Amino acid sequence: MDFPDHPFWDWSLDIYGRPGVEKILLDLQNRHGLDVNLLLFACWTGATGRGRLVDEDWRRLADGTVDWRANVVEPLRAIRRHLKGRDEMPGAAAMHEKVKALELEAEHAAQLSIAGLAPKQRELAVGTAVRIADASANLGDCIAAVGLSLSGGDQDLLTSLAQTACSGPQTR
Repeated sequence: MDFPDHPFWDWSLDIYGRPGVEKILLDLQNRHGLDVNLLLFACWTGATGRGRLVDEDWRRLADGTVDWRANVVEPLRAIRRHLKGRDEMPGAAAMHEKVKALELEAEHAAQLSIAGLAPKQRELAVGTAVRIADASANLGDCIAAVGLSLSGGDQDLLTSLAQTACSGPQTR
C-alpha cells in the first residue's frame, strides 16, 4: 500500500527498533490495552521539540482512533497471533506474513490519522531535558485521556520510554 510520507511514521520505525522500546510498548499494550501509536505520538511530539498537547487534544486523538483500532487493527492482530506457529496447517505461515503486512498497513493508517487529528505544531530548538519533560508529560496526559492510572513500575517504563525517545537524532 502506498501512504504519503510522514515524519511521525519514519520516526516511529526508528524508535521502535531501539533496544527495549518494543518490549515496553507491547507490555503496556498487552497489560493495559494502551494504543502504541498514541504512546509513540506522545513521545514524538515531545522528542522532536513540538512540545506538549493539552488534555482536549489527547481526548480527541483517543476518540478519533478508537473505532479504527477496535475494528481493524485489533482483529488483524488477533488473526496474526492465531496464525503464528501453526506450521502444521498448510499455508498458515504465508498467511501469517500477509496478515502481518496488513496489520502494519493498518498501524500506518492509524498514525496518519493521529497526525491529521493533532494540532499543527512546529519544531522548536529546545534542549534534551525539555524534550524528555515534554515527552513524559505527553505520555502521562495520553494515558489519563483514556482513563488509566498506572503504577509506579509502569511510570518507570514511561520514563525510560521518554528518555530513549529523546536520545539520538530527533529532527524529522
